[in-house]
Amino acid sequence: MMRWLSSLVIFLFLVGYVYADICLPEEQAKQVIVELKQKRILEEQTEEQEALIENLKKQNELLKQQIELLKEQNQILQNQRDLYKTFAEEKEAELRKQKISGFFGKMTSFVLGAIAGSVIMFIILK
Repeated sequence: MMRWLSSLVIFLFLVGYVYADICLPEEQAKQVIVELKQKRILEEQTEEQEALIENLKKQNELLKQQIELLKEQNQILQNQRDLYKTFAEEKEAELRKQKISGFFGKMTSFVLGAIAGSVIMFIILK
């Protein structure tokens, strides 16, 4: 019984203490209410800002992926350009060879024709 009574006294003391802390003058109570409302508004703004930060992080990650893809695309285009350049150089060298061999082939035909003509002229005039 004593234990129960001491528990009741402690409980009443705590309730009285809490009640005494909650009872505030009207101006202070208004101030507390305003501050609580401001706190709620700030918490909502904080949650909105955190959501915005998460969205920005996702956008940043997507942009990083896009940059990597663009780098890969750039490397592919550079490789393709190098292949075209090599192909063009090889084609140009081949055309030069054809041009030179064509020129010498025509010159050879001209020289042989001139020699043959000279021999025929020499035989006829003799």
